Amino acid sequence: MEEISLQQLRALAAVAESGSFTLAAEALQLTQPAISHLVKRMESELGQALVVRGRRIQMTSAGQMMVDTAVRALRLIDESVGACRSQSQLREGRVVLAVGHLTAGALLPPLLRRFSENRPGLATTLLDSTAEQMISRVLTQEADLGFGSDIGQTHSELATEPLFTERMGLFMREDHPLAQRVVIDARQLDGLPFIHVNPDANVWRSVSRMLSSTANVYPRVVHHVSMLSTAFGLIQAGAGVALLPRYVEVLMPANLRAVTVTRPALEYQVVAIRLAKHPLSPAAMAFLAMARQHMKPRK
Repeated sequence: MEEISLQQLRALAAVAESGSFTLAAEALQLTQPAISHLVKRMESELGQALVVRGRRIQMTSAGQMMVDTAVRALRLIDESVGACRSQSQLREGRVVLAVGHLTAGALLPPLLRRFSENRPGLATTLLDSTAEQMISRVLTQEADLGFGSDIGQTHSELATEPLFTERMGLFMREDHPLAQRVVIDARQLDGLPFIHVNPDANVWRSVSRMLSSTANVYPRVVHHVSMLSTAFGLIQAGAGVALLPRYVEVLMPANLRAVTVTRPALEYQVVAIRLAKHPLSPAAMAFLAMARQHMKPRK
């Protein structure tokens, strides 16, 4: 026994609405014999008449039941098809972003504004995240994309795409002895009290290895914090200094200073992450394409 097709349901609904096989054929842009064949085949499948044929077509009780069902089902199907097409044409949709704290405040706002201007039908949701939260939200599909520091190769389910690399600087209060330097040799970091922002991020393990192997420096961490605003507050209070990517200077209070670290040069890579084997929605693909083109440090 064959399944009832959408074409058969459309044919029956059109016959019921127009009261004519000929008018139904015109509405569906088919021939009258084709409409008649579709309805007859449906009657054969269901084992009973659906249409009372005559000068004015009428439905049997079974036919009317099928018409009522067909109208509801076709409306839902047409709405879903329309929504999918609208999404693929970027006229509607939503993208959810899990973004590391440093990236969220300093880099995402201008990108979100540009995206909203270029794709006014698409909505965005930004979830401020620690490194672990960013990974978890992408893995559980709570977020379509993640943006933040490099997560390393520890998650085979995730695909990582580098977007750009920023130099790191030492952030300190303006009255700090090193605040007037143009650059700071990494060896001068030895013994300083450090405020560690988002310590779970993979980048800090790389920085620590580089400092210890190249400059024989082992940062003395006095505070672990998750939020950049907390780190800035601690620096203002004279509680320590922080190593951060230079792009967060746009959020830095006026009484703080940032100086680039050299020998070795410390770098902070910003990446996009996504599920490796899960296709992105059209809205998420559009946002990632814009991030590739426009996400970069603000001068």
